[in-house]
Amino acid sequence: MRKKKKNLPMILAVVVGILALVLVTFGRYMISANKNRTAETEKSSETERKDYEVLIYKTSAATIEFDKKWLKEDLDDETHLKIREDTYVTLLVTPDERQILTSVDIVDVKEHFTQVESLIRPTSKGSFRVIFTMPPADIMINFNFDEEAPPETEAEIPEMELETEPQSEGPPYGLTLHGLTADIITSYNGEFDDTWFLQQLGDALHIDMESSAYHNVTDVTFSKEDYTGDKDADKVYHYIYFNDDPDRKLLSTYYMKDNAYVFTLVAEEQEESETNAPAEGGAAATGTGAVAAGYTAAGSAPVTYSAPSAGYGNTSSESIETSFDILSVSTNLIAFCGGKEDFYQACFDYVIESGKTGVIVGTMSGYEIDPEEKKADFKISLNIGGAITGTYDKGKNKYSFSGL
Repeated sequence: MRKKKKNLPMILAVVVGILALVLVTFGRYMISANKNRTAETEKSSETERKDYEVLIYKTSAATIEFDKKWLKEDLDDETHLKIREDTYVTLLVTPDERQILTSVDIVDVKEHFTQVESLIRPTSKGSFRVIFTMPPADIMINFNFDEEAPPETEAEIPEMELETEPQSEGPPYGLTLHGLTADIITSYNGEFDDTWFLQQLGDALHIDMESSAYHNVTDVTFSKEDYTGDKDADKVYHYIYFNDDPDRKLLSTYYMKDNAYVFTLVAEEQEESETNAPAEGGAAATGTGAVAAGYTAAGSAPVTYSAPSAGYGNTSSESIETSFDILSVSTNLIAFCGGKEDFYQACFDYVIESGKTGVIVGTMSGYEIDPEEKKADFKISLNIGGAITGTYDKGKNKYSFSGL
């Protein structure tokens, strides 16, 4: 019995040690679990958005058009929509003869009828686009008209930029825009156009092509994350992401002088350390961690080559990535030339052979098709200065270029 008593303190010490180890392990597990839950909560708070009710009072003075997927109920005197918060909403209002839209009341019905900020843009065909960002609340919309003829000329419409076409067929590529705030719109100095933005985004990513990695994109969101890299005064920078996935992120750069967008895929781990050095002619060249997210099959495919072969003076080999995309390409020209892929690839190959580097954006400034000679001539103006003059010989299925 005496021997067992002597072993008792040792046994108790072992038990206490085991309990302490269990408590420490459990504590670390709880801390880790809390951190994971916090991270998941922060991530979901940005992507999980709710749907809210929109009540539109009908009017006999105009017809109101909107994206049909928002429609919940259409009654004799009012229309009920259901729209997700942060969605960039565009309503097309077409007044009857001798009626003009003077203002619109968009109010938060639960917060003492607080006014929701909106824009009214007239179109060249007498309609008006009413634009606002859907708030996280149920809202009510009422349109106000005057019984007078609309201005006869574009110059008589003060401080309003005329739209060239009414948006009755929905947004380009069926894309829905989210996350636009007053601060973001202001950053474009009043030049932001949702239709033009989505059109250029869809063109650059070739969303209509099944081979594109962005073919399944339906929603585009402006991120709350600020761009902290180098900035030029004549450009506007914002991060965007797709289909509620913040990790599927691109940098949108707006060239105010050219009214053109460039969309760049940024490598997270190199984002802070990279700088954008000016390329030949003044264009911003992407760093080795950034790849233009345009036509990956051809037109904007990243190309890596040695610096000496590009005509540079040093003898070391460095990795330079070049992206090229073309805006406003005629569908008639594409059809005559046999399709997008061959056309973009031929133009891109010429840019690379000329030694140009960086983010290069071209805009088709004209073309002419001669069906008898089976030839097409075209011209592409570049954001870095200069232009590409090209000819396609359909009989020989061959391109020829000059200008660079």
